[in-house]
Amino acid sequence: MFLKIKVVNEGVAKGPLLISLQPISFFGGVDPETGIVVEKNHPLEGRSISNRILALPSGKGSTVGSYVVYALAKKGVAPSGIIVGRVDSIISAGAILGGIPLAIADMKRLCSYFEDGEIVVLDARRGRLYRETLKE
Repeated sequence: MFLKIKVVNEGVAKGPLLISLQPISFFGGVDPETGIVVEKNHPLEGRSISNRILALPSGKGSTVGSYVVYALAKKGVAPSGIIVGRVDSIISAGAILGGIPLAIADMKRLCSYFEDGEIVVLDARRGRLYRETLKE
């Protein structure tokens, strides 16, 4: 089984799924040196987004967030891939600059098909998200 996704930035990434039901502010909310969420009272506070498939409804905050996403990629601590629930120009610009696969998906379906921490493949070439065990 796979979830259809809309490709924003092509690429393929594999890793543990990290689901946030709340938007994240990359500028001030994520440490650009470590990839740790530092936004106070955010459900992911203290967790790393590095080398994970980050799924979230959208970003929030300043347009400087694009540069933070790019900086995370340059330092090697960015998510392997990003899935958003709706078009997000801030995250899109950073992901494109940083070469991070990015897609749009129905977050309700994503949360009903997949679990936080599950190893998934984000195929932002063919428009699919699936479990690592699926052979396609």
